[in-house]
Amino acid sequence: MANKKTTEIVAEIVELLTPIDSAERARVIHASMTLLGETSPAGPSRSGNDTGTVAPDDGGGTSALPVRARTWMKQNGVSLEEIEQIFHLENGNAEVIAGEIPGKNKKEKTYNAYILAGLSKFLSTGDPTFDDKSARDLCDSFGCYDLANHSVTMKEKGNEFNGSKEKNWGLTAPGLKRGASLVKEMAKS
Repeated sequence: MANKKTTEIVAEIVELLTPIDSAERARVIHASMTLLGETSPAGPSRSGNDTGTVAPDDGGGTSALPVRARTWMKQNGVSLEEIEQIFHLENGNAEVIAGEIPGKNKKEKTYNAYILAGLSKFLSTGDPTFDDKSARDLCDSFGCYDLANHSVTMKEKGNEFNGSKEKNWGLTAPGLKRGASLVKEMAKS
């Protein structure tokens, strides 16, 4: 095999990995690298929106989470235990299970619900883009959906998420930072 060119080896590996799904590929690659004595896949990392799950576990049991979510947790000092107080993590999904959303009034609770909806998607996929319906459903389930004022509330949302009801919302860097603070606050209570 030493006489083969790198491109030939890559072609063989791709052929072997093609029939299995992405999560299984990640496990195979991770297991292979472990058997070779490596801690992570060699070579250049993907750029941009890296939502893969092939990066090594940080030792905290977060290996099922997307790389971007694990990076966010590490950068913001959010532990898996704190995440699990707010979200139920199963089969690549993060469902909000908190008993209450903090906020002094419906407006603050609505903003926090939208942040949590974005975090839920971020923890599931590595992408902080979420649809309005899931956020409204979350507001409704926590009793902070105010039909008469919801549109006005969303116009005054600030810089923590951008987008629209029609084109989906997305958490911004300030939104992800607020999300980390929100998770920590909620996990304490």
